[in-house]
Amino acid sequence: MNTKYTILGFLLIISSFIKVSAQTDAFKKPSNQPKLIVGITIDHLRSDYFNKYSYLFSNGGFNKIIQKGAFSSNTQYNYQYSQTGVDHATIFTGTPPAYHGIISHAWFNRISESPEAATYDKRYRKLGVVDTIASKSPHKLLAPTLGDIMKLNNPNSRVIGVALNNEAAIYSAGHSADAAYWLDGTQGKFTSSSYYQETLFNWVNDFNATDLPNKYLDKPWVPKTLDDNGNSTDIIKAKLKLTDHFYYDLKKEKKKFGYHAIKNYPAGNLLIKDFAVTTIINENLGKDDDCDLITINFSCLGNNHRNFSPYSDEMLDCITRLDENIADLITFLDEQVGMENVLLFITADQAASFLQSDLEKQRIPHGYFSSYNAVALLKSYFNVTYGAGQWISGYDAQQIFLNRKLIEDKKLSLEDVQIKAAKFLVQFSGVSKAVPAQNFIQTNFSHGVMNKIQRSFNHKRSGDVIITLEPGWVNQIKDERDLVAQYSQSRRVPLFLYGWKIKNQQLNQQLDIEDIVPTLSTFLKITPPAGCMGNPIKGLID
Repeated sequence: MNTKYTILGFLLIISSFIKVSAQTDAFKKPSNQPKLIVGITIDHLRSDYFNKYSYLFSNGGFNKIIQKGAFSSNTQYNYQYSQTGVDHATIFTGTPPAYHGIISHAWFNRISESPEAATYDKRYRKLGVVDTIASKSPHKLLAPTLGDIMKLNNPNSRVIGVALNNEAAIYSAGHSADAAYWLDGTQGKFTSSSYYQETLFNWVNDFNATDLPNKYLDKPWVPKTLDDNGNSTDIIKAKLKLTDHFYYDLKKEKKKFGYHAIKNYPAGNLLIKDFAVTTIINENLGKDDDCDLITINFSCLGNNHRNFSPYSDEMLDCITRLDENIADLITFLDEQVGMENVLLFITADQAASFLQSDLEKQRIPHGYFSSYNAVALLKSYFNVTYGAGQWISGYDAQQIFLNRKLIEDKKLSLEDVQIKAAKFLVQFSGVSKAVPAQNFIQTNFSHGVMNKIQRSFNHKRSGDVIITLEPGWVNQIKDERDLVAQYSQSRRVPLFLYGWKIKNQQLNQQLDIEDIVPTLSTFLKITPPAGCMGNPIKGLID
């Protein structure tokens, strides 16, 4: 694709769209079907923010959507193991990990006998950056997405995913997407994979040339009530009473973590908003009757959830700034496409949980589970029980992968070894259940915790023993393997729908996150993707 806007032109366009006044509420006749679907996911967004802190938000962001669109505070993930890539795959396929196959960031590959990253694909290369590391693709995603079925029904539809993290961009866009873009944390540029295209389009290169990551990281993160020099302002001073005037030097963070640092601060959400706006302009999304889809992931809240309490000054500053990003995006969409032609939905992957220190203050049961110690002791137990050997092949995402070849060579029963491992592991403090994989193969659980675990269990990819933790218990962060094991016990997230034909209402019934795709498919008058298990949400449109 040729460059449609120069770098200077891009900056002027961004500025003009953000500063322009919102259109009046005069009635505009919506198109027969949406011209553009905008699917926004926000890592660790809590439903209670919109009741507890609505006074912090502008009139053009979340409050506007609640006042004019549809809102649910009780949309749930009905499976046990929640992670960024896992949840994005579920949102956009409408089916749980048991069927779409993305059970974690990574899992143990029994053929190669090594850990396997969910998006890693050595057949492809990164675009636009100097890197010898192989790139990514959605080929391990076993179920089709909303974007896939849109492309099957109309190849002229454009489908693009945008995120700071590759998993969010790739799994929300799907197999048939025209592109998926994410930020390379080493070089600070948006990249993609040769799975989608041979080279980056010129407009992406032009965006990268603006050097926005460096510009945003040059400024410290201070509360909205302060300017960059720490001086008081009146933006929300009267609303938000900060206990401390926090200050984070992002230049130092960049020296320590490279461009990965921007993913931890509101600047990262601002960068994604800028890139999403540029994508919509240059790809002409929503400009004809062939419905397009862009997925956008804001991940700043999620990257901070281990460091800050959900109601901390930092998290509230993040959500307030994010509200401004959403307001800017709505204004832009109204000017560029017309909100009567845009169907916008917003939801979350997981909800931010309280820190252990929060629970301790209120004397609520809590604790840290060390998978490293548990696995080490299990190995010793097996050496005593069965003789010396490498009985454990791997551990990932609260799953034990046994050495099946050794078990077969020793002529042992795999099911018996699984049961022994489960009985041993369930004795550890903080472990709620340790379930042999054979249980899920032989039995169909229709309700309760076992049903949720089963919906996270994939026969080909999951481990031999699945561990769940007691409420309030979390993985011990110092364990390297647990840094990615973001086991979530907060499965309730918000869901917003706004724009094209959406009636204003509070959705009080319990919804399933898997209901989003069949609902959108109904609006588009197409059959939901194969494997989709959700149900259309009734009464959203006239």
